[in-house]
Amino acid sequence: MNLGLNFNMNVGMEQRLSPQMIQSLKLLQMTSMELETVVKQELESNPLLETTEDEVLEEEEKDLKKSEEDSGENPGESSDGGSPEEAPRAEDSPSPEEEAPDRTLSETAESGNEIDWDSYLEEGFDAGGKHNEETESPDEHFERVPVYAKSLQDHLLDQLHDREVKPGVAELVEYLIYSLDDRGYLVADTRPDLETGEKVVPPDMEPLHRQIQEMLEGRLPLAETDNRIREAMHVLQSLEPPGIGARNLRECLLIQIRRSQPVGDLARRIIEDDFELLERLKIAALAKKYEVTPEQIQAAIKEIGVLEPHPGRLLAATTSTTVIPDLIVEEVEGELVLMLNDRTVPSLRISRAYANLLRKGSKATSDEKQFVRAKLNSATWLIRAIEQRKSTMLKVMHAIMEAQPDFFKKGPTHLRPLILQDVADKIGMHISTISRVTNGKYVQTQHGIFELKYFFNASVTQSDGSEVSSVATKDEIKKLIEGEDPRQPLSDQKIVEILKSSGLEVARRTVAKYRDQLEILPARLRKQY
Repeated sequence: MNLGLNFNMNVGMEQRLSPQMIQSLKLLQMTSMELETVVKQELESNPLLETTEDEVLEEEEKDLKKSEEDSGENPGESSDGGSPEEAPRAEDSPSPEEEAPDRTLSETAESGNEIDWDSYLEEGFDAGGKHNEETESPDEHFERVPVYAKSLQDHLLDQLHDREVKPGVAELVEYLIYSLDDRGYLVADTRPDLETGEKVVPPDMEPLHRQIQEMLEGRLPLAETDNRIREAMHVLQSLEPPGIGARNLRECLLIQIRRSQPVGDLARRIIEDDFELLERLKIAALAKKYEVTPEQIQAAIKEIGVLEPHPGRLLAATTSTTVIPDLIVEEVEGELVLMLNDRTVPSLRISRAYANLLRKGSKATSDEKQFVRAKLNSATWLIRAIEQRKSTMLKVMHAIMEAQPDFFKKGPTHLRPLILQDVADKIGMHISTISRVTNGKYVQTQHGIFELKYFFNASVTQSDGSEVSSVATKDEIKKLIEGEDPRQPLSDQKIVEILKSSGLEVARRTVAKYRDQLEILPARLRKQY
């Protein structure tokens, strides 16, 4: 065994991303609201960043201060008794900085610097500081304040506290409440065993809690559990909404029936005795077993349909997601016009007060200059990354508009086949960049708001070599099923034949796949008796 030191030389190539590139990629895949959050955080942490609104406010304060000073003097007399025309005030004359930029500053950067700060501060000072629609729009923009909404557990605990329940039972009811999922069903709190991988109850559980977990797993019948557990289950299942605290769908429906009787006797019997046939919609088998007509079975199924399969969602805290379009496409005089909607993201600029610390002749210490230089680098990178993000989004959207002109003018039914690689080749970017741009970004059109990836869809190849969009094919299938006779629904093969007669050739398995994606049942389950 050789334990000595050895020197090896290897030749290889590897690609490493700079921090600036990583930041650009992160910003590129962010949504508008995420980017707005990042910009606000940077504004709080980086003193060299400021918005153009701050610049407007500074100008207004200067104008207000100047008007107050003017109002304090006699406008009819000057300081020496002459007329204003003969003796203009010194403050009215332009300052040296306003007459011409400072050309005495050195054009070379300090040693160790990557940027010529003097030249940058003179020429590139307002990078990214162009006014956007937010500063020019008269509309007021209010901060979105998150509102706390009660959870399912909060609602149930409030109901429990309004009842007189034995202390020992109340503790078990609370334990059961926290064992509910979003649907309102009881689920077992099991953990995978490290050796076998099977889900087991944690060994350090209290005895009553262990019984509850074994009951939820189905290893212990409810009738064999402690009396306090059975009473706690009764209390939980008596809370609102009806059906809460069930262990499965069948029990959930039966709880609702026993509490309010919203269905007939036939529907109740089907749920109690033949729930498996009901799940598979075996209408003929059910009709034969209960010696009734298929129409009566379907009527009973409609009664069952009024029950709530997931009662937990009636009390679940729901938050509406606000979709803010990043881009706007409008048709003006027959031409498509693309606009960038960046009102939510403040327009950034570099703070002149801090940036002046880097000028030669400044009294700032070397540590202060080093701090300002680092923050200026960070601010510049952020501004450039945001501008690059805007430019990339516009390039991708322009390519989509050129590939899908009929969609924007006529509607979704005229969507053409398009893949990410087509756009990547057109604008000369990598397909991963196109994927980042289209994910989570939205465009507002006259036909609605769509995510950019909506415009990319597979194609269905025809016998003559032409291609038809999968979205248009799905739309045709949906229209055929919506217009079918419910007593004689169209089979997948029949849909294939109808589409072929209209000039659209699709395989039967493709029709079945698209029907499943549209969440449409097969013909035998759509049949009405």
